[in-house]
Order: sequence, then structure tokens, then C-alpha cells
Amino acid sequence: MRTKLDVMVVIMIAFVMGMLLAPMSRYVKIAHAEPVDQYQGSWMRIEDSAAEDGANFAATLNLDGDEGAWASKTSEAIQLRPQNPTRAGGYSYGSNWMFAFYGTDAANETFSFTLVGWAQTNGMAQIICEGDGILGTQDVVTEPNGDSITNGLWADTISLDEQTKWPNYDGSLGTPGVSVHNSTDNEVALLYVNLAGIEWIDFVTYDVAGTAEATSLGVYGRRY
Repeated sequence: MRTKLDVMVVIMIAFVMGMLLAPMSRYVKIAHAEPVDQYQGSWMRIEDSAAEDGANFAATLNLDGDEGAWASKTSEAIQLRPQNPTRAGGYSYGSNWMFAFYGTDAANETFSFTLVGWAQTNGMAQIICEGDGILGTQDVVTEPNGDSITNGLWADTISLDEQTKWPNYDGSLGTPGVSVHNSTDNEVALLYVNLAGIEWIDFVTYDVAGTAEATSLGVYGRRY
């Protein structure tokens, strides 16, 4: 059976420990880990709405010449680093991205693109995917970043030329790190890409001007 002395000793020990530990609390920082995937991530403008970059991909980035090196990284390339200061709000952590294309001026107009990536500070240009798209009838109305646009339409169809250009996060080509979810119902088609190991990207657009081809093209993306 505990005596009053025993109880008093326990109380005194607790009091002394509290006095010793209290000053240390000011040095303890609580860490809040960012979630790896954020389904609620906001859309960020990846490519401004503009005319084609060139008549074809090679006209913009000639990999057979001397433009495949880090020094020739395109000026339009953007950095996917979290809290990118050039993009309001920055980007969240992780490597899974979805992209939506939009353009002008009429439904069923076409476009072509190549997604190129680079590592953080050196290395070669890497072709992640390339393909074609078709504008649908869903109006952009106002771009996700708030800019106004005239005759803007979301692409409702995206077709990839090769799905095995870019591996999945586990390195397998059988399960590509690139896929497309097409609505093919005049809504919004989405390009899904796992960009593990890539810090800079650029969508090179071409075949955007001409008969039955979109006048301009832009791209929005977000983490998921």
C-alpha cells in the first residue's frame, strides 16, 4: 500500500521532470509531411496558348544535330520543382501528372505535339511521348489561371504514336508511364504521365497552323 510519502515522491519527480523538459519544447519542431499524391491539386499553365513552335519537331529541337544536350534546353521549358517561383502556388510533390490540351478556333481541328524532358542540372533531352490531338466542342470559357480566351476549345481526343517511349516508375515498358483517357465525346481528353526523374519539361507543338489545324495550342497540367 502506498503511503503519503510515496505519493509525494511521485508528485515531486513528475514536477521536476516537467520543469526540465519544458524549456526543451521550444526546440522541438513538428514536421508536416506533404502527401505524395494530391488529387485536389490545382491546374497550372504548362504551355501558353500560342502558334506552333515549328513546322515539325526537328525544326524546334534537332536531336540529330547538336540540340539534344542540356545546353540546348528550350527556353519554354518549365521546372516542375515544388514551389516553382515562376508559377503562382508552385507545384506539389510527386511525379504523377495529368495534362489537358486546348486550342482555337473550331471543333475537329487538329494538332501534333512532343513532350520532352530533362533532368535537374545536366544530361540529354529525353522524348517522353508524342502524338496528335483533336479539338472537341467543350468551351474553355476562362482558362484555369483566370485568363480570358476567345474561341478556346478543349481537346477531346489524344492519340499517342508510341506508348513505349517512356517507362513506368518501376522501369517496365510493358506498363508504360504514359497513358491517355479520351472522352471522345466532345469533352476533355487527359494525358497521364509519370515523370519520375524529370525536372524540366516542354510541350513542343507543330502542325498547328493550316487547313483543318488548330490556330493555337496551350497545355494545362496538375499533379494527381
